[in-house]
Amino acid sequence: MKILALRGENLASLQQPFEIDFAGGRLGDAGLFAITGKTGAGKSTLLDAICLALYDRIPRLQSNKKNDAEIGRDGDNGRIKANDVRSILSRGKAEGYAEVDFVANDGSHWRAHWHVRRARGRADGRIQASEQWLESLETGQRFAGKKAELQAEVERLVGLSFEQFRRAVMLPQGEFAAFLKAGADERAALLERMTGGEIYGRLSMAAYERARDEKQKLDALQAQLGDIELLDDEQKAQLSGQLAVLKQQLEQWEQSINALAQHHQALQIQARLHLQQQEAEQALVKAEEQCKEAAPRQEQLRQIARVQPARSDFSLLQQTQLQLSKLQASLGKATEELAQHKQGLLEADNRVQGTKQALTKAKQHWEDLAPKLKQVALLDEQLAAGQRQLAELDTDHQQQLKLFNEQQQAAEQKKRQRQQLQQRHHQLAMVLEQNRELAGVAEQYQPVLDNLDQYLSAHRTLATLSREKQQLQFEQQSHDRNAAMLEAQQKEVAGQLDAVNKVLEELKVEQQEQAIADSQKQFASKQAELDVLRQAMSGTKEWSTLLEQVEKLKAEQQELTQLKQQAEARLEALVPDMEQLLARYQEAEQQLQQSMAVVNLNEYRSHLKPDSPCPLCGSLEHPYAEQHPVVEGLLHSQQQRLRELQQQLQNGEGERRHLQQQLPQCQQRLAVIDNELARYRAYSDQIVNQLLAMLEQAELSTSLTAEAGSDHLHNQLVQWQQQAEQAYAEIRALQQGMETAQQQLQQGRQLQYQRQQLQQAEAEIKEHVHQQSQAKTQRTERLQSIEQQSQTQQDILSSRGEALNEQYGNDQWLDMLRQHGAEQYIQQLKQQVEQYLSSHKAQQEVERELHELAPQLAELEASMAASYKQALEKQQKAEQLQQQVQSLWQQRVGLFGEQAADAIEQQAQTALSEAQQQHEQAEQAQRQAGETMAAATAALAGLQQQEKELSAEHRQIVHNWLGWQDKLALNEHQLMQLLSKDEAWQSQEQAALKALDDARTEVATRVQERAAAIAQHQAAAEQAEQWFAGHQIDPAALSVDEDPVRQLREQWSAEKQSCDEQIFQLRQRLAMAEQALQQAGELTEKMAAQQKQTELWLQMSELIGSATGNKFRTLAQGLTLQQLVMLANQHLHDLAPRYALQPVPNSPLALQVVDHDMGDEVRSVESLSGGESFLVSLALALALASLAADTRQLGSLFIDEGFGTLDPDSLEMALACLDALQADGRQIGVISHVGTLVERIGVQVAVEAQGGGRSQIKVRG
Repeated sequence: MKILALRGENLASLQQPFEIDFAGGRLGDAGLFAITGKTGAGKSTLLDAICLALYDRIPRLQSNKKNDAEIGRDGDNGRIKANDVRSILSRGKAEGYAEVDFVANDGSHWRAHWHVRRARGRADGRIQASEQWLESLETGQRFAGKKAELQAEVERLVGLSFEQFRRAVMLPQGEFAAFLKAGADERAALLERMTGGEIYGRLSMAAYERARDEKQKLDALQAQLGDIELLDDEQKAQLSGQLAVLKQQLEQWEQSINALAQHHQALQIQARLHLQQQEAEQALVKAEEQCKEAAPRQEQLRQIARVQPARSDFSLLQQTQLQLSKLQASLGKATEELAQHKQGLLEADNRVQGTKQALTKAKQHWEDLAPKLKQVALLDEQLAAGQRQLAELDTDHQQQLKLFNEQQQAAEQKKRQRQQLQQRHHQLAMVLEQNRELAGVAEQYQPVLDNLDQYLSAHRTLATLSREKQQLQFEQQSHDRNAAMLEAQQKEVAGQLDAVNKVLEELKVEQQEQAIADSQKQFASKQAELDVLRQAMSGTKEWSTLLEQVEKLKAEQQELTQLKQQAEARLEALVPDMEQLLARYQEAEQQLQQSMAVVNLNEYRSHLKPDSPCPLCGSLEHPYAEQHPVVEGLLHSQQQRLRELQQQLQNGEGERRHLQQQLPQCQQRLAVIDNELARYRAYSDQIVNQLLAMLEQAELSTSLTAEAGSDHLHNQLVQWQQQAEQAYAEIRALQQGMETAQQQLQQGRQLQYQRQQLQQAEAEIKEHVHQQSQAKTQRTERLQSIEQQSQTQQDILSSRGEALNEQYGNDQWLDMLRQHGAEQYIQQLKQQVEQYLSSHKAQQEVERELHELAPQLAELEASMAASYKQALEKQQKAEQLQQQVQSLWQQRVGLFGEQAADAIEQQAQTALSEAQQQHEQAEQAQRQAGETMAAATAALAGLQQQEKELSAEHRQIVHNWLGWQDKLALNEHQLMQLLSKDEAWQSQEQAALKALDDARTEVATRVQERAAAIAQHQAAAEQAEQWFAGHQIDPAALSVDEDPVRQLREQWSAEKQSCDEQIFQLRQRLAMAEQALQQAGELTEKMAAQQKQTELWLQMSELIGSATGNKFRTLAQGLTLQQLVMLANQHLHDLAPRYALQPVPNSPLALQVVDHDMGDEVRSVESLSGGESFLVSLALALALASLAADTRQLGSLFIDEGFGTLDPDSLEMALACLDALQADGRQIGVISHVGTLVERIGVQVAVEAQGGGRSQIKVRG
C-alpha cells in the first residue's frame, strides 16, 4: 500500500484548497521528505486528513466516553462532541473535504474521499453527517454501499484496520522512547496501548469473574438443597385424613347456610305478600270513594252536551264584537291621519317657493367667480414649478453637506486611529524592552519546556521509587509471617478431607440414588393408578347428580302440564258465563237510566200548577208534584242489582286475567324445562362418554354402560373406593421407603458438598501459597529494578539540569522552580513567553496598520474640500430662486388670499348643486303630499261603509243568541259558562272519569291475586316457621328484628370460612410436599452439572484469571515484548548493526542493549545517548508496524515526533538511519520544526502560518 496524493480544504488551519502529489514531481523523486512548519501551523492535520479520507477517524480523537462532552458556546444548537471528527471543519466555513489517492495491495489505484458540510451551505448552519465515497481511478466506478460496507472495503484494499494503519504507517517511536525510560507499571501501560493488548487483561478479569460466578451458583444450589423440607408417609396420611373430615364439615355448613337463607326468604316473601294485600285493599277503598266523588262531574258533562247546538251562534257573536271594536278604532285613526296630511301639503307648497329663490341666487354667484378662478390657476402653476426647483436645490445642498460631514467624521476617526496606533506602538516597544531577557527563551521555548518536563519527571520518579521501595520491604516482612500460617492450614484441611472420603465410601451414595429412582418409578405408577380411580369416582358422582336433576325436572314438568290443562278448561268455561253477565249488566243499566230520566224532571214539577195541563203529558192531575216514594224505592233496587252484576263481572274478569297470565307462565316454564332437560341429557351424554373413554384408556375393569341407573352407579363407586384405599396404602409404603433412602442420600450429598468445600479450601490455600511465592519473586525483581531506575533517573536529572543552565545562561530557573513550585512556575513562564511573543506580533501589526493609514487620510481630506465647494454653489442658486417665488405669491394672495382656488371653486359648485337639489326635493315632497291626502280620503270612506254593514250583521246574531237563552231556559251567564268548556276539556274529563273506573276494576283484581298468592305460599311459610322454631328463633319476631338470623348466618359463615382456610392450608402443605420431593431430585441433577462447570472455570481462573487482570496481561506482554525484540533486532541489523536488544533476565518487561563493537557488552537502555535512543525507539516502532502488517508492502511511512530533543550528532545519526530505511524503495515523511533537520532533508512540504489561524502548503526543494 502506498499513498499517491493528498487533497483537502477547510480542515482546521488549512482553509485554502491544497494538493500534495507524493508520486509525481519533486516528492515523487525523493524517498525522504520533511513536513515543516511552526507549532500549531497544521503539520499533523495532514496526517489527520489521510486517516479521515480512508477511515473516517483521527488518531488524536479517540471514540471513548471520557471525551464525549459537547463543545461550543452556551445556547448554541450546533454543538458537537469533543471527540467528533467533524470538529476538524474550519471555523466559519460551510464545508470541507479530505481526499487520498493510493495504491492497494493488489496493485489497483483508488481514490478515497471524505466530505462534511453545514446545513443550507451557510457557515452558521447545523453541521451535517459526514459523507464518504471510494472510486477506482482505473475504471472510474464508485463503490456502492453503506458506510460500514465502505470501511470494510477500504480495509480489504489497504490490508490494515485503522489501529493497524495508525501503528504501521505512522510510527510511534516517541512512545517507545518513553517506554524505555518509564517505570514498571508505566512501561506495562505503554506497551499495552502500543500493541493493543488490552484484550488480555479483560480476558483475565473475565475468567476470574466467571469462576467466581460459577462458584456462587454452586453455593446457591447447595443452599437450596439444604433448605428443602420433606414429609414422611405418616404425615401425609394424617394430613389427607384431616382433609377428608374438613370437607365433610364444610359440606354440612354449606347445607345449613343454604337452609337458613331459603327459610328466611320464605318468611320474607310471606310478610311481603300480606303487606301487598293490605295495600291493595286500601287502594280499592280509595278507588271506590273517588268514583263516588266524581258523580257531579258526570252530571256537568251531560249539561255541556245539551247546550252544544248554541256554540256556533256564540262563536259568531264573539267574532263580530271583536271585528266591530277593531273597525271603530281604525275609523278614528284614519280621521286623524287625514287632518295631518292636509297640513303637510300646505307646508310643502311653502318649501317649494323658498328653494326656488335660493337657486336663483347661487347661479348668479357662480357667474361672477369664474374669471378670477382662471387667473389664480395660472399663478398656482408657476408657484408649484418654483417650489419644485427649490426642493431639488435644497436636496442637493443637504446631500453635499451630509457627504462633507461624513468625510469630516471619517477623517477625524482616522486621525484618532493613527494617534491610538502610535500610542500602542510606544507601549509595545516599552513592554518588549522591559522583557528583553525573555527573547532567548522565547525563541527556543519548546526545548526549554521539554527539558523542564524531563527534569521534573525524573524528580517525581525518584520520589515514587523511594516510597515504593519502602512499601516492598514492609510487604516482604508480612509475607514471611503469612507463609507459616498457610502451611498449618493446608495440613489441617488435608486431614479433614481424608475423614470425609472414608465415610462416603461406607454410605455408597450411587446405590442409594438407584434405589430411590426405582422407588420413584413404582410410586409414579401407583399414583397414576390412584389418579385414574379418583377421576372415575368423580365422573361417576357427577353422572349420578345429573340423573337426580333430570328426575326432578321431569316431575316438575308433569305437574305444570296438569296445571296448564286445568287453566285452559276453566278459561274455556268462563267465556260464556262472562257474556251472559255482561248482557244482564247492560239491561239493568238501561233500566236504571230510564228511571233516572223520570227522576230528572223534579226541577219542572215545582212549576206545575193545579188544574193546569202538564207541558209534557197534558194531564190536569199532578200526583208526584211533591212526593214520590214508589219511584225512589224502585231506583234503589235497580242500583243495588246493577252493583251486584258489576261485582260479578269484575270477579270474572279478574279470574280470566289470572288464568291468561298463568297460561303463558306455564308454557314458558315448560319450555325452560325442555331446554334444561335437553342440556342435562347432552351434558350427561358427554360426561358418560368421557368417563367410559377414560376407563377404556386406563384399562380399568367396569360393568358400567350408558344406560346404567343410580343403584348401579352406587355399587360401582363402592368398588372403586376399596381399590383406591388399597392403592393409597401401597403408595404410603413406598413413600416411607423412599424417605429412609432419601435421608441416607441427603447425608451422602452433604458429605459430598463438605468434600467439595474442603477441596476448594485446599485449592485456595495452594493458590495463596503460589501467589505468595510469585509475589515474593516479583518484589525481589522489583527492588532490583528500582535500584537501576533510581540511578537512571538521577542521571537524567543531572543532564537536564545542565541543559537548562545552558539555555537560561544561569541557574536562576532552579531557584524560581523551588520558590513557586513546578506547576506555577511553568504556567508563569508560559504566560510570560506568550505575552512576549504576542507583544512582538502586535507591534508588527501596528506598524503595518500605520503604514496603510497615511494614504487613506490624505484621500479623505481632498474629498472634503470638493464636497464643501459644491454645497456652497447649490446654496446661492436656491437664494435667487426664492426671490422669484416670493413675487408670484404676493400676486396670488391679492386675488383670494391664501385660500386654495380648487377649494373656492369646489365650494361655489357645491352651493349651486345643493340649491338645485333642495329645490327638486321640495317639488317631489309637494307631489307626494297631494297623493297621500287623496289616498287617506278614500280609505276613510271605505272604513265607514264596512262599519255600517258589520253593525247590521251583529244585530241579527244578538237576536239569535237571545233566542237560545229562552229555548234552553238558561240565563246568559250560565250558558256562556257551559259553552266555555271546549272539546279538548270534555275529552280530558271523560278520560279522567274512565281512568277512575278502570283503576277501581284493576285494584279489585289485584286484591284477588294477592289472596291467591298468600294461599299458595302458606305451606312454605309454615315449614320455615317450624325450622326457625327448631333453632330457638321466634319467627314472628323476625319481621321486627332480623339480628338472630344475621348472627346465626355470621356464626355459620365463620365456621365455613374456618373450614375453607384449614382445607386450603392442608392442600397447600400436601402440594408443597410433592413439589419439594420433585425439586430435591431436580436440584441434585443441577448441582452435579454445576459442579463440573465450576471445576472447569476454577481451573481456568487458576491458569489466567485474576481480579485486576495482571496474571494473563503480564504473560501476554512478556511474549509480545519477546516478539517485538526479535523483529526490532532485525531492523537494527539493517539500520545500525552495532546494537541488539534483549530482555533483562527475571524482569519480563525490562530491556537491555548488547553492544557488539564493545565485545557484546551489556548496557542499560538509560545509558544510551539521544541518537542511540532514537535508533532503538525507531527499531521498536518498525517492529510494531511489522506486527500490525507486512511493512515490506507499505510504500509510505510517517514519523511525527522525537527529533526536538536530539543534539546535532544524534540528529545526524538519526538522519543516516532514515536514509538507510528509505533505500528499500519506501517513501518516508518526517514531521518536525527543527531547523537542522529541515536543512538536512532536501525536499520539504512547508506548512506556512498566514495569521488569523490560517495556513498554506508549499512544496520546496
